[in-house]
Amino acid sequence: MANLSQLTLPVKDATTGEVTNQTFDLPSGGSGGASSPEEIGIGYGTCSTAYVTTAKVATLADYDLVKNGIVAVRFTNAVNAGATLNINSKGAKAIYYRGSAITDKVINIGDIATFVYDGLHYNLIACDNIFKAYVTVHGDPNGTVTVTNSAIGLSDTLVLNSSGFGSYYCNRPGTYVFTQ
Repeated sequence: MANLSQLTLPVKDATTGEVTNQTFDLPSGGSGGASSPEEIGIGYGTCSTAYVTTAKVATLADYDLVKNGIVAVRFTNAVNAGATLNINSKGAKAIYYRGSAITDKVINIGDIATFVYDGLHYNLIACDNIFKAYVTVHGDPNGTVTVTNSAIGLSDTLVLNSSGFGSYYCNRPGTYVFTQ
């Protein structure tokens, strides 16, 4: 297998959906480059830890905790604020998003989250959020619509344009209710 020193991946911003290419330096093995997925910390696994438990546990086949390693984890449950991730009993590491400890439900039920380990934290670089849709609402011109979702405690206001239309980004599980 050829030695690898860098890896360029398309990275999708979990909030905006914008995709950009990012290059990551890979750890070097004894021959000056890594030659196996284990050496560079690449893996895919699952986490079924309950939402209320902050210490998330995941299992991956053939995974080593390596600085600049990239892992993808499918979460059966949403991830709560301040969560840590412990992969293959290598030790709990804080999950970071945009330079800070992760906030509540950035990672939702069924999401596949991709992380880069920086030596201290698992940094969320992409999240395939399956609960997202734009909804177009029609009502009174220049009016407002109340948006609620009791499953996540959401109450929001959507302002309609002069034609009475507005769009809302539904990105969390549960039933959205629109009332005017």
